[in-house]
Amino acid sequence: MRRDIMYVDGVTPDTKERLQAEAMRLYGKANASLLVRQLIADHLLKSEKQHQNLDVNFDEKTDRIQLRLPVSVLAEIEKRSEEVFSTKTHYINALIYADLGQPQLQTSEIEVLRRSNYELAKIGTNLNQVAKAFNLLVLAGGGGKLPEIGKKIASLRKEITEHTRKVLRVLESGTTVMEAKGQAQAKATKLRMKSKRK
Repeated sequence: MRRDIMYVDGVTPDTKERLQAEAMRLYGKANASLLVRQLIADHLLKSEKQHQNLDVNFDEKTDRIQLRLPVSVLAEIEKRSEEVFSTKTHYINALIYADLGQPQLQTSEIEVLRRSNYELAKIGTNLNQVAKAFNLLVLAGGGGKLPEIGKKIASLRKEITEHTRKVLRVLESGTTVMEAKGQAQAKATKLRMKSKRK
């Protein structure tokens, strides 16, 4: 196998020392390039694994598992899940689904994406009004051809629409676990209410 040399720019002396120290800890040699090669190989392997996504049916029956983790790990999971406004269970579920190729959004990410889409939709509405007024001015001025600025407004409106659709698709695929859980809870509540009435 042919081996090429690849140079990495922008590595500070401090980073190089840390890489060498980590290589020494892992391999018994202060060889930064050995560690970097391993990191690249791990990343490529992980990337290949992600392409072999598991097709999860979120409507099927679920089962419960029990995990035993060190108290320090649980404390860290608690801290990280709170940082993203998720429950511990959803945080762990999201990590597992991401590894299976079905990434799920954390609550904070969902909120940011929804807010961003809402703001973009408002900008799109304002652009529509500006474009309408602009077109009326062009027509009233007797100009039959749409000036360059009008084309740019139309192009920007199109980009905003496409972006908001992409975000909606990400939200749709990234919240399937939450939605399936919510639907299951709603069904269970409905059944309880029905049985109470009898």
